[in-house]
Amino acid sequence: MTTITLQRKDLRPFETVSGRVEWRLEKAPRDLELRLCWFTRGRGTEEAGTVAQIALGDRAEGASDFSFELPAGPWSVEGRLLGIGWAVELVAKRQGGLALEEFVMSPDRVSRKLREVAEPRSETGVGRWLKRFSRKS
Repeated sequence: MTTITLQRKDLRPFETVSGRVEWRLEKAPRDLELRLCWFTRGRGTEEAGTVAQIALGDRAEGASDFSFELPAGPWSVEGRLLGIGWAVELVAKRQGGLALEEFVMSPDRVSRKLREVAEPRSETGVGRWLKRFSRKS
């Protein structure tokens, strides 16, 4: 059994995400760690980054209060092709991820909605090529 409890799930850049983590594992883990991370989801290559971590040792059972200061970004966003989220994750080296608690981080405390761009300001190389090709026909 593992649980991560956050005091707030809607935060602003530079605020502090804090809470409590509790764990009870069958055997002692190797290098148990609590991580503050961001991640992408959606189409294409998914990415993730660890912003900070707290070492929790190698006890099979325990609890700890925690706090992490948030950076300026990236902000939480949701779109048709891409989403960016934030989480606090409990990880053990041999066992991998044990628990994950997601939260939102943006200036107005809500996940930004990405909308479709009607007319992009810049063109891709393919767009320029198509324009040149269509003029010659």
